[in-house]
Amino acid sequence: MGKVGFAILVFFVLVVSAGAGALLGYLTAGTFIGHGFRQALQPPFGGRKLVRILILGEDNTGRSKSKPMGLSDTVILASINFETKHVAALSIPRDTKVDLDGYGGVRKINAAHALGGPALAGIAVGSIVGVKPEYYVKTNVEGFAHSVDILGGVVIDVEKDMRYRDRRGGLYINLKKGRQLLDGDKAMQYVRFRHDAMGDIARIERQQKFLKALAAKALAPENFPKLPRLMASILKNVETDLTPRDAVYLAKFVRKVDLDRVQMAMLPGVPQTIGGASYWIADTEKAAQVVRELFFPETVVRLPKVEVLNGSGMNGAGQRVADILRQHGYEITSVGNADSGSYASSQVICHSSNVQYANQIAGIVNSSTVKQEYDPSVKADVTVIVGRNCALADSGG
Repeated sequence: MGKVGFAILVFFVLVVSAGAGALLGYLTAGTFIGHGFRQALQPPFGGRKLVRILILGEDNTGRSKSKPMGLSDTVILASINFETKHVAALSIPRDTKVDLDGYGGVRKINAAHALGGPALAGIAVGSIVGVKPEYYVKTNVEGFAHSVDILGGVVIDVEKDMRYRDRRGGLYINLKKGRQLLDGDKAMQYVRFRHDAMGDIARIERQQKFLKALAAKALAPENFPKLPRLMASILKNVETDLTPRDAVYLAKFVRKVDLDRVQMAMLPGVPQTIGGASYWIADTEKAAQVVRELFFPETVVRLPKVEVLNGSGMNGAGQRVADILRQHGYEITSVGNADSGSYASSQVICHSSNVQYANQIAGIVNSSTVKQEYDPSVKADVTVIVGRNCALADSGG
């Protein structure tokens, strides 16, 4: 599905900081008795082992007394499994088309927050991906910029010159191409620039790149003394329905998460202009596959890894069979030559106790038998020796 490992730990750091600050507030204000005390007795996240958190980045542009909530500039659905230590997230382009029944019908998903807050945004996300978040975390641009400044900025290799001016919206972007230290203001310019050929899609990729760099900077040991200031800043600019106990529990979990194993993907779809407006139209079939593989990895059966050895004596036969197996979804670890080029029939050798897929492979390569040989030196689960019968059938001979 084209999954790419991106560290979104920075979002969780924001949540944890806000939660820890709120907990300190309970204690210092003397309000930990009563509701706070009952809350402290409850298990984190109500005892859930799997939680879905909606992460919203609010754009303050256009807010007013009559419109107290802004559009959601960033929409991410995160999934955290405390039992399996699996962390994943799905980025949803802000222009994604969604039907907000009762709120004007077809709209862009970024309008959901402006119209009905995090609750409506969660419903909108659930209607698209089939997974509804139980919690939410919302931060705004100003708070994000201040946090970057507290950390002393973040080094980013800006891909190209970025220039854009929106006087009405108060947005001014002027960045030069090249590796540089971005302060809070320039960081906002970098993640908000979306005037590319791919529009919002390229912007999401930049956000992911920046968040990975920011997470590494925030968790660097030399920045530990800055955490109290960072916590205070975030507390002013983060809204969440996580309890302080939830946040502290999340903090302990996050510290053990391997950044390289955090998985992140973007909602599949295509851009389309409707009524003069640009929308992102979700591909429902591909989206279902992405959600299944990203959020429910335990239900996805891993196909065995296969090495292909050409024993037919015919040039290119091994590579052709490897290509056929790839089309069936198998991962090919290597393609080479067998110990002999005189195999009349193909052979399939299974190096594990699970012969189910080995039997399926045997049918694909025209082999009548499957052997089981446990060889720890072989990196593949299955070895295929291409025989002359399979090579001739594949070549049409």
